[in-house]
This record gives sequence, C-alpha cells and structure tokens, in this order.
Amino acid sequence: MEDDDFSQCVLDNARKAARAVSRHYDRLARQVGMTAGQFSVLVAIRQARDETTGELAERLSMDRTTLVRNIALLDRKGLVVSARTGDARGKNHHLTGKGEALLESALPLWRQAQKDVEILLGREEFLKTINVLQRLSQL
Repeated sequence: MEDDDFSQCVLDNARKAARAVSRHYDRLARQVGMTAGQFSVLVAIRQARDETTGELAERLSMDRTTLVRNIALLDRKGLVVSARTGDARGKNHHLTGKGEALLESALPLWRQAQKDVEILLGREEFLKTINVLQRLSQL
C-alpha cells in the first residue's frame, strides 16, 4: 500500500472535480432560483422526444427514483407537467411555459459557467476534458 499513489486515484479526483464544478454551477443557478441539478433535468426534459422517465434517467445516467423526486419537485413548482404515455408504459414530461421561461433565464448563467471553465482550462484542454468525461461516463 505504501507504493500506491492515491493522489492519482481517478475516483477521488473525479469526485473532487465534480463537487467543485457543481458548486460553481449551483452558485450561478441560484441567481434564478434553481440548482444546477434542476437545470440539468429541465434541459433533459426540453430535449426529450417523448422519452419515459426510465429512458430519461438512463440518458442522464441518473437513478430513476432520484429523477422521479426531482421531477416531482419541478412539477410542484409549476415548471414541468407529466402525463401517462399512450401505451401506459410510463410517463412523459414536458416543460410548462413557466419552466421554459426559467430555463431561458438560466441559459446565460450556464453559458457563463461554461466560459469560466473554458478560461480556467484553456480551449484545447476544455475540449479534451469534455471528451474524456464523455468516455468515462461509458464505464
């Protein structure tokens, strides 16, 4: 164990980076009354093409029950509406007008967060990092 360099642990470093990035995006998202996680779910719902909750959870790499709790909160805030699919195999989710408006007001903040990360890393490293993160998400 003494020969192991735990400062090179992918898990530990990925978690530290994820927490730091989440805090940064959360600080900006709070300006419009949401969290970065809620922003991600709203974006995913906007991009969904009649995906069920399970399909949406899979695309987000999120536990289904966690997604259901997030959607329920967004529904209570009047940002999302849910309805049974035509074949009753699940639910589809759509943004309300209020949800669309909130997402639109948050987009400039998301763009700023993206820009902040790009400035920190530089354009080339930013693009490489996105590529590496996308590959790691396939584990």
